[in-house]
Amino acid sequence: MEVALSYFSDVGVERTNVDKILKGAQCSVGSLYHHFGNKEGIAEALFIDGVNQFNTALLQALLPQDNAKAGITATVTFCCEWVTQRSQLAAFLLSREIKLSESAKQELRELDSQFSHALYGWFVPHVKSGTLLELPPDMYMALISGPTLEYSRLWLAGRSQKTPGDVASMLSEAAWQSVRHNVDVATQTQ
Repeated sequence: MEVALSYFSDVGVERTNVDKILKGAQCSVGSLYHHFGNKEGIAEALFIDGVNQFNTALLQALLPQDNAKAGITATVTFCCEWVTQRSQLAAFLLSREIKLSESAKQELRELDSQFSHALYGWFVPHVKSGTLLELPPDMYMALISGPTLEYSRLWLAGRSQKTPGDVASMLSEAAWQSVRHNVDVATQTQ
């Protein structure tokens, strides 16, 4: 899959030649087709594996955090560093080129459900304590990671000089401000 990722990153999934993957990975045609079915199957497997790697590592960064601000900071910092360090895989995951089969979509839905359950379990006590705003569950990650993802896309496209890791503290503070329960603002709006 690493060899395929290199080719997918260079020329895209559609223009990648399977023979080059076979030669670079030193595997047989039969082995490739047995494990993946075709080139698109490799792309799907790579995408699912990448999402799973990202989700697992993000939860490892977030879940040990007892403090809400520390958790938000850990989440954004992790995302920024992961994109910076794994830029080729991040670009692949953020591309809109991958066409997923129904079975791959189902597998991703299951991964997403497991991830969301663990993720939102971390948020609940912070919302109940009044530290974080009470929002619809899907809004937390949209507010926390949305700017980070957008900045990452800009950097991956070569439109920004500073890496996401370089601006992690700024993005972390913005994420914190977007989800923290500000008592002064809350009382002024009532």
